Amino acid sequence: MKIIIAGAGIGGMALAALLRQRGVTAEIYERAPNFDHSGYMLGLYPIGARVLHGLGLMDDFLATSERMDIYTVRNGHGQEIHTYELGRMLDSFGYSGGIMRGELLALLRRRCEDVPLHFGTSVTGFEEAGDTVEVKLSDGSTNSCDLLVGADGIHSAIRRQLAGALPDHETGWGCWVWVVRNTRRPPTAVVEHWGAGRFLGLYPVKGGLGVVAAAPTRVMGPSVVGEDGRKVKTHFAALGDGVADVLAALPDDLGSTFWWQLSDVRSESWHRGRVALLGDAACAFLPTAGVGASIALESAAVLNDELSRTDARFLPSALARYEMRRKPRAEAFQDDSRKLASMMMIESVELSWGRDQLMRFYTLDMLAKTIAQSLAKPI
Repeated sequence: MKIIIAGAGIGGMALAALLRQRGVTAEIYERAPNFDHSGYMLGLYPIGARVLHGLGLMDDFLATSERMDIYTVRNGHGQEIHTYELGRMLDSFGYSGGIMRGELLALLRRRCEDVPLHFGTSVTGFEEAGDTVEVKLSDGSTNSCDLLVGADGIHSAIRRQLAGALPDHETGWGCWVWVVRNTRRPPTAVVEHWGAGRFLGLYPVKGGLGVVAAAPTRVMGPSVVGEDGRKVKTHFAALGDGVADVLAALPDDLGSTFWWQLSDVRSESWHRGRVALLGDAACAFLPTAGVGASIALESAAVLNDELSRTDARFLPSALARYEMRRKPRAEAFQDDSRKLASMMMIESVELSWGRDQLMRFYTLDMLAKTIAQSLAKPI
């Protein structure tokens, strides 16, 4: 079975590694020139991290990540609203940790080092011809395969051809993202400041913290602040002296600082014929619940499982089973992420105050219901 994977993100690389473990070699096309600028931090829950067990990468993950143990929510003045013990909910199911996205990609690449990976080339389209998929590439060349997997992200060209143009689910907010090194803050603590018109989250990674500073795009987007980091610092300084150290690490020149427009998308179909979607191409996530990478890993494992029990003749049926197993579960997590976004991203001072009062009575299960319930469910 010849397989082409469009996109060398978490889902695409995980699928390549899982296939290689079974002796199946895929071919990967990635539009980026290399992994040098492969993103910032991400968190893995046990639902995703356990896939690394099967690849023999768990020890490497432990060595390159930081455990997520405590989760504290603070209000717009830096006062504690609620502290949750993540470890109590998660530890009986597995390890949860924060890791740099590039580190995770490097781990996955170790398990498929001999798999052809073509940087600087993207899949721009495809044609289904009987039992073959003809793949069109950005350099003008073509390739053919039995199965094309679109793991090419939220703006997937494969999804656009397979399912048509879909509207993004827009929040109207975006965030600046950076990393603080050599911090004196507790290494396993996740801390989020929920203010009116501003949100700032601190997430542990090995040797530092990942910072997400979110606000309405019309207030803090690149078209408004340009490359002036001082404007961003001034806006978020309203959260109190408790964030001064992480704001100081934000460059005054935002030229190389990442801006993330906070939106997601949901494909109505995850497959057609011999073409399947994976990761954000199928169901993209807001970062509010931190489950995107975990779902991508889990979906890669399920797709590999279905492919392991078929051959090229019966691929369409295998892909249909893959979609049935994954689509409802992924969309439930996406709903959770959207719900959390509606709670975190509030501009009104009055509504923000009311939300803070309710949060004092929220349990961790109530805050992340799908995540909590999913830990015990099979995939």
